[in-house]
Amino acid sequence: MSPPDLSVVVLTYNTRKLTLACLRVLFDQPEIARCEVIVVDNASSDDTATAVAEAFPQTQLIRSERNLGFGGGNNLGLIASRGRYMLLLNSDTEVQPGALAALIDFMDAHPEAGACGPRLLVTDGSLQPNGRSLPTAWSVFLDMTRLYRLTRKNVFGETGRDYSEEKRVGEVSGAALVLRRVVYERIGGFDTRLFLFYDDVDICKRVGDAGYAVYYVPSSTIVHHWGGTMKRYSEVAYRAGQDSLRYYFVKHHGRGSRALVDALLRTKELVLTVVSFFRGRRSDYYFHRKLLARLFRPVDR
Repeated sequence: MSPPDLSVVVLTYNTRKLTLACLRVLFDQPEIARCEVIVVDNASSDDTATAVAEAFPQTQLIRSERNLGFGGGNNLGLIASRGRYMLLLNSDTEVQPGALAALIDFMDAHPEAGACGPRLLVTDGSLQPNGRSLPTAWSVFLDMTRLYRLTRKNVFGETGRDYSEEKRVGEVSGAALVLRRVVYERIGGFDTRLFLFYDDVDICKRVGDAGYAVYYVPSSTIVHHWGGTMKRYSEVAYRAGQDSLRYYFVKHHGRGSRALVDALLRTKELVLTVVSFFRGRRSDYYFHRKLLARLFRPVDR
């Protein structure tokens, strides 16, 4: 049996309603006949897996015994997949008509592309900027100090960019990320040291390091209910964001860049610790004080 054109891997963790809505829209697409759909449940406690099994028995359902994070959970789906291309799709997304075919056609037409991502719209239909350069210590400084506002309104956006135009970029969002199978087999899956955040940046960096291109493909549109998978886990996400940022720079950048990123993070947490203390916000104070202490621990590769 010939492999499907596209393996769609939907990772879910306690997002039952969003996941069912995502799958409902997905299976309404005519080109789904060219695809296989794999749902990875990351040890949800809201009966997501049972609901998916009952409503969509045509999916391949993988139940993880524990929450493996974004990368680890998606790795289970990638290992099980058979498609020429693999689309990693957040459970808080809705694929728009023609989006899957556009991604397949683009990858077929661009053999140099190792990965690509679609145009993303947020719930109200406005643009979620997707596709940009890989992070540097300077870009982290601009983002963290909010000096980026001198030239652009959105932290993820690029000044003067026309998002209706296809573009070669450094990285695209993991909310909807396509990988070419031969590239995946060469570079491997996600780095599981990155439990949450920067996992998509890291894999795009490795795609580029392997000699392949990463593209933004606006002919494909996917709605992303941004933050839908994160609303209940703000403190966990905040901590993971810091850990992942530090690890990414330890892995891919030199000593100077790593030192600057650490200094920025420590300064930020020190300010937040002092402010929360004087405002009498005890829980915030202890939270940021703990994070500040963590930032003085070395990061191992």
